[in-house]
Amino acid sequence: MMVLWIKLAIRNALRNLRRTMLPAATVMFGVALVVVALSWIEGIMGDMIESNAAASGHARILDTDYVAREQLQPLEEHIANVAPLLDRVRALPQVLDAQPVITTGVVITASDEIGDDFCVLQGGTRDWYEKHLEAPEKLVAGRWLSAEKGEVVLGRKIASQIHAGPGDEVLLLGRTYYGSMSDTKARIVGIVAGDAMLNLQAFLPLEEVQWITDIPGGAIQVLVWSRGTDARYVGPLVQALRGLDGMDGLVVQAWYDVEPWNMVVGMIGAIKAFMQFLIVFVAALAIFNTMTMSVLERTAEIGVMRAMGLTRMGALGLFLVEAICIGLLGGVAGAALGALPAWYLAVHGVTLGEELADTVGASLPMKATFYASLTPGILLGAVVLGAAIAVLGAILPALRAASIQPVVAMRVRR
Repeated sequence: MMVLWIKLAIRNALRNLRRTMLPAATVMFGVALVVVALSWIEGIMGDMIESNAAASGHARILDTDYVAREQLQPLEEHIANVAPLLDRVRALPQVLDAQPVITTGVVITASDEIGDDFCVLQGGTRDWYEKHLEAPEKLVAGRWLSAEKGEVVLGRKIASQIHAGPGDEVLLLGRTYYGSMSDTKARIVGIVAGDAMLNLQAFLPLEEVQWITDIPGGAIQVLVWSRGTDARYVGPLVQALRGLDGMDGLVVQAWYDVEPWNMVVGMIGAIKAFMQFLIVFVAALAIFNTMTMSVLERTAEIGVMRAMGLTRMGALGLFLVEAICIGLLGGVAGAALGALPAWYLAVHGVTLGEELADTVGASLPMKATFYASLTPGILLGAVVLGAAIAVLGAILPALRAASIQPVVAMRVRR
């Protein structure tokens, strides 16, 4: 029966090419738009998520009170002795690595006078800087931190603001965890540039930031990495971390539960859903119109087939299969059409400029150049979407065809 439906559907589609090509073209352009848009969104979001996860971990461990007032950076709410916690975390089979980090705000100046240039000071281990942040690979001037004390690496934006470069001495004015002022002088040995967050930070070894904040042996957070950013990896990781001994007063958060990612991920999902709904709605209207006209034109023919034994389900299936054929035709053509600009964007990207990236991405790892991400899943999903559009638009006309009575239909001169 299915083979017969397909043969009849193809024959009916070819009988009136003009009528068939209109909905097929609508599906094609709709699917092409979906391919380009999804590739673009997946590329931008995927790059930001990977950059964030590489630098900030797939999960993190912090003091519960610190999370409640994180925007204020309450240094007093820190993990006092981080070494035992690191040992327990690294022993878990789900954990690939764990690193202690201190993040605090400082005023930075390259002169003897205290200015008003503020930056985020990062204190981390050499492994964190090299393996996860990959900061040494993003140097645009000078070198990375050595084992010597009194060295600092600045983001390009901060270095530009204070008009300083490698070899210049800067004063970093911060505070201890109990609120007193704390300062240190350091010589700039390198300048890094990458995403907007990296450009606005300064980098010191963990021990020196522990001294500035007066948290010897401690950290603000422990960043943890698993095998991937997907929830199927991060979810079990978070559960395992929460089950460790000595976690009283500490909280474990997955990367997608941390602001602003908890809002960004939901917003992007809503945008993708709305975009797909709009395209499906417009294309389904074209399919609906075409299939309705087809039913009206073939009323007598349907009546004859019904009189010859075609059941209601047979009539329903005949029109749905015809719609699926049109949808698949438009879907495959649309996937091929959309793949061309998506591939171009994946290879060449679009450059917005560092100034715009710094402005828009002050709290996100946003780069100056965006790239699309064209995957087989997007192409396959677009073809399936084309068929779904066709079925959605053909349901009502197909039900109408199935309800036609043979005697009444054969009286109609169509």
